[in-house]
Amino acid sequence: MTCFVILHYLVAEETISTVNSILKNVEGELQIIIVDNCSPNDSFAVLTDTYCHESRVDVIKNQTNAGYAKGINFGYDFAKEKYKPAFIVAMNNDMEIRQHDFLKKIQAIYDETHFFVLGPDVYSTSAEKHQNPEPDHIRTIQEIDQHVKDVQQTKDNTLKLRLKGMLRSSKLISDLYYGKKKAENKEKFIATRQTDVTLHGSCLIFSELFIAKRAYALYPETEFYCESQILDYECIRDGMLQIYDPSVQIFHHEDVATDAVAGSYAAKMVKKCERVLDSLELLRQMMLEDQKNG
Repeated sequence: MTCFVILHYLVAEETISTVNSILKNVEGELQIIIVDNCSPNDSFAVLTDTYCHESRVDVIKNQTNAGYAKGINFGYDFAKEKYKPAFIVAMNNDMEIRQHDFLKKIQAIYDETHFFVLGPDVYSTSAEKHQNPEPDHIRTIQEIDQHVKDVQQTKDNTLKLRLKGMLRSSKLISDLYYGKKKAENKEKFIATRQTDVTLHGSCLIFSELFIAKRAYALYPETEFYCESQILDYECIRDGMLQIYDPSVQIFHHEDVATDAVAGSYAAKMVKKCERVLDSLELLRQMMLEDQKNG
C-alpha cells in the first residue's frame, strides 16, 4: 500500500486535477489523503462531494492553517495510523503523475537502495525546469550565515524588488525574461541517480524505514520554506539515506508569474524572505543544540 498525501488550500480545481491524474494513471494498491489546510472557502465541501463515492480517496480537514509542514504532518499521521503503508508520497496539489508504473518504480528503487526519502524528477511545466535536486546544501552554521546574508540583502533591496515587480507586470518583458530562463533551464536536467542531495520539497516519498523511525514527516516548527533543507540536515545527522532518481517523474504545474503586478511582487518577496529567515533561524538553533549535545 502506498498513500498519497496531498496538501490542499483554496483551489479545488487544482487538487481535483492532481488526484484524478493518480486515480487514472497510477497502477497498484493506493490510497489518497487530501488534507484541506483550513481553507476559508467552500473547497473542502467541493472535494468531499467530488470524492464521496471514491473509496480510494479520504478528504480530511486540518482545523488550523499552520503552514506547509504541519499540514503535511497531519496527513502523514492519518495515513500512518489508518493504513500502515509501505510508502507515503507527500506532494503539492498542483502536480500530475503520468507514469502507470510509478509505484513499481518506487518499489524497485527501494529494493535496491533501502532509501528513507526518495525525490523524483520534478518537472515544472511553466518554467520548463527540472527542480530536483536542489542546487545548494545548507548543512553547517557557515552555510546558514551565508544564506541569511543573501536573503537579507534581497529583502532589504526594496527598490530592486519594486522594479522587478513592474517589469514582471509587462507581458512582453516577462515573456522575454522567462524565455531566456527556460533556455538556460533545459541544460540543468540531472539524468542519473544521486545520493547526498537536498530534495525539492514539492514531492517527497517516504519509505517504511522512515515511517517506522519518525513520528512526523517534516520538522513541525516551520510555517513555510526550508522544510526540505531541514529534512536534509536531519537525514544526514540521523543516517537516513536520501536519493534522487529521475526514473520516477512528476509534472509540477506551478505558475511562475503569480502576483506579477507592480507592488504585489515586492510585498510577496519581502514576506517570503521573512519566512525563510525564520526557518533558517530554526535550523541554526537545531544545529547549535546538536553541537552542544555532541
